[in-house]
Amino acid sequence: MALLTLLGYLGYIGYLFVDREFLVADELPFYDVGPRPEDDTLRIAVIGDSWAEFHMKLKCDTLFEQYGRKLTSKPIKCMNRGRGGAKSKEIYFDMFRSWNRDGSVLNDYYCTQPLLEEHPDYCVVMAGINDTWKKRPVSYYTGNYRLIIRLLLANHIRPVVMEIPDFEMGDWLNTHRKRQRHLYRFYSYFTGVVEDDITPFREGLKDMLKETGLGDSVLYIPHSHWLPRDHHYSAEIYQEDHVHINFQGYHLLDSCIVSEILNDYKTYGKN
Repeated sequence: MALLTLLGYLGYIGYLFVDREFLVADELPFYDVGPRPEDDTLRIAVIGDSWAEFHMKLKCDTLFEQYGRKLTSKPIKCMNRGRGGAKSKEIYFDMFRSWNRDGSVLNDYYCTQPLLEEHPDYCVVMAGINDTWKKRPVSYYTGNYRLIIRLLLANHIRPVVMEIPDFEMGDWLNTHRKRQRHLYRFYSYFTGVVEDDITPFREGLKDMLKETGLGDSVLYIPHSHWLPRDHHYSAEIYQEDHVHINFQGYHLLDSCIVSEILNDYKTYGKN
């Protein structure tokens, strides 16, 4: 009996691990962010992983507003929040407030629901790098991304889907995270994700947008629209880890995003 209990317990722990790390989240009930403010300001939120986090730390919201002023007389407000290391599932859960046992709101630094309650016209989603290098299934990435998009659309916020950018983690992992690299290589035997191959994730996201019909409701920005093809992880664009871009890199990225949003706004702009 004790052995059966132990096996049952281990099986339950294993199920929780697989559910947490490899399965798409169960869709949570939509919430309503309320009416949009009655002003002329174009609001843009940026959420996601460490790329969104650095966007906040480097105060790149000012870049949005600077580039915006060059292209339109409309006031632009940019809001940022990101979680370093977050996979698509965690980014989705971060869109919901957590609650204490007494019913009060848990003060979660990474929660992006307050940004959405500012009712942005657009929400830029930066996600996928951690799904890729941590060897999660492509279906995990695309399934959770679909949930992110659905929640935004339910609140009349137009998602800006950023294609996964180029990154290179081999040297950094060999130096700093050898054990993690071996662990994720082990995961790859089960998920079928080939090391440092972004292509299946890029193609999988485009396929999901097409198959679900969501592609007509989002603004999709390929990495080739802002990242030079011959960048070679130049120090003029990338940080030393070859994973994150520097302030100059965000100049390239943000000028592209602002231009694409303003062009899109001419067609899908709010009244």
